[in-house]
Amino acid sequence: MHHLAKLITSQPDPSRGKPTGDAVYSPSALTVPDWEDLFSRATARRSGVPAGSRVGHAEVRALKSVTAFFAATMGTFGGGHARTALTAYLADDAIPWLLAGASDHVHRRLLTHTAQLTILLGNMCADDEHHALAQDYHRTAAHLAAEAEDPHTYTIAIRTLASHALDLGHQQAALTLTEQAAATATRHSSPLTQSFTQSQLALAQARAKDRQRSLRALHHAEALHSHADQDPTDPFDSYPTAALHYQRARTLTALKDHQAADQAFHASLHARAPQARRARALTTALLAESQLLQGNLEESLTTWKHFLTDYPGLRSARATASLTTMRQALRPYSAHPEVALLEEEAASL
Repeated sequence: MHHLAKLITSQPDPSRGKPTGDAVYSPSALTVPDWEDLFSRATARRSGVPAGSRVGHAEVRALKSVTAFFAATMGTFGGGHARTALTAYLADDAIPWLLAGASDHVHRRLLTHTAQLTILLGNMCADDEHHALAQDYHRTAAHLAAEAEDPHTYTIAIRTLASHALDLGHQQAALTLTEQAAATATRHSSPLTQSFTQSQLALAQARAKDRQRSLRALHHAEALHSHADQDPTDPFDSYPTAALHYQRARTLTALKDHQAADQAFHASLHARAPQARRARALTTALLAESQLLQGNLEESLTTWKHFLTDYPGLRSARATASLTTMRQALRPYSAHPEVALLEEEAASL
């Protein structure tokens, strides 16, 4: 928790400047001790419940409720929205509660929810392309989860760290981390969390050109998901069907099975909740890219129009990158009347 406090207080207001450390995303930092090792270290360092004013279940409920709020906010408006508020909340409420007196059970629950909020803050940073800071938050969340004796949240932190690394092109390190997350989930977590890790394992193996293992992991993820219980109101105890279809589409794209990937993208879009605007925009952009890659210009143009419907109001560097990709990909077709209209609309955003 002390590292989290130091990390948060070292960051300027995101609205006023670039966060510290963004230039030093470190592939060498993509190594995190496995659950058993980290858990034993964390429990060895524990020195009992802090003294002083006491906190209880009301504070646990508060952390849980704001976790759902910030997850929904990012899903609707992007990682650049309310990141300052989440940083301030951790500094002003979560960390002081961790330093206050509490029962052992309450303290561990506070650690769990603080770890989950830290994962969300890392996701916001990644979505807004503050990559080193995202990496540090995800690693910190894994350590907090170990202090909380919570392998479920640890697994999600490691899977998220791996997913971010894969997006940045660190394929081998991402595969190793994903295997670590999947192994931990198999030993300690629910079928839903196992599905979450297996779907990422499928993508990592596809990027490594291991088609057989990739498809096996994908089928395993789908089987686990079909039998899993989940709480749709808890962002850390749910894995929406739309998200699984999205991961299947990305995996099939990596395996160059583009027609099947397009079907999965469509399935993901069909299953998305209306408020999941960020995910819908990113999924739509990938579908439009895939359609254009296969020579389906008219379909791609229709899909890009849907992307431009969701894009306004998003504060997401990833979505902005998709807008740039659209303009670049359509440049060779600039004589097409609909392309010209799309370019005009994009230029106004």
